[in-house]
Amino acid sequence: MLSKGKEKSKVILFCGLSYAGKTTILNIFTKGDVFKTGPTLGVSLSTISIKDINFRIFDLGGQERFREEITPLLPFADLIIFVIDSGDKKRFKDVRKEFLRILDNTSKKLTPICILRHKSELRKTMNTNYMINKLGLKHILNRKWEIFSTSAVTLNGLKDVFYWIYEEATGEKIEFKVEKKKEEEYSFHYPCPMMKVENGTIYCLNQDRFLETEMTSFGFHEEVNKMVLQILPELRKESLENSGKDICPDFCILKNGEEVLRCPVTNEKIETRGIKVSLKRYEDALVLSQIYGAKLGGDICRECIYKIIISPDSILTEEDLKHFAKTFAN
Repeated sequence: MLSKGKEKSKVILFCGLSYAGKTTILNIFTKGDVFKTGPTLGVSLSTISIKDINFRIFDLGGQERFREEITPLLPFADLIIFVIDSGDKKRFKDVRKEFLRILDNTSKKLTPICILRHKSELRKTMNTNYMINKLGLKHILNRKWEIFSTSAVTLNGLKDVFYWIYEEATGEKIEFKVEKKKEEEYSFHYPCPMMKVENGTIYCLNQDRFLETEMTSFGFHEEVNKMVLQILPELRKESLENSGKDICPDFCILKNGEEVLRCPVTNEKIETRGIKVSLKRYEDALVLSQIYGAKLGGDICRECIYKIIISPDSILTEEDLKHFAKTFAN
């Protein structure tokens, strides 16, 4: 568990033009959820406390009328995250102008800046080298800068952004637990991402079902192995006969040579809202859910894993979802 002691405060500013995706990223970090949002009006503040650091994160409205209003905050920033919609080449002239303005207003403190090439899942985007050249990043020699390709749809790069924030703010690296166990034919992964607890009742959401389920717990590292898989059918049969409920051992498996996780009870692929859950997507969601879990004072936000996994369904149009299914689902 990430411990909390006497807190120090760090100010982080999320900047960029409107509709770049700043608030969506922040919702994942600070609320463990993904949902459509309108443009931020003015300034909004969120906080995350991890270990002994209190991160005060300001989401700065990107509309032109708000840009000058955020200027007084810039000298107080410890870190700046500058988010760019990589699919919006038409506004890149305005992006560059705002980026240079922010650099100028933080020149005394030489605040480290991280540029996010966001919405990288789009079909037509400006690539990383284009942004580096047009923003003149190679000529920035007097402060630290980094650039990441990110997406709230594929979850690509988001955990790397948080790792960067934490290391720059503290000088230390942070590690989140990803529990897995490897055997010859399978790897085992904890916890199950399709489990939902509502009013004390456990449900399985896999394959878009909402089935009442009994938790069948095993000590993950000590007990979970191939032999457990062999006894699950009998345990399932017994549960269905006695209570009419299926069972959930609270882990999932990945067969050698496959890319999509499976339920160890039914052997069905882990899939929801048309999204097949690959190991990478699962582990990214698991790490991101621990960021919000730390805010709540625990190790992990179980409910957040599912919410983050289904991010495409939350923020894409129906047409985009069809493209996503073809391109990213395996």
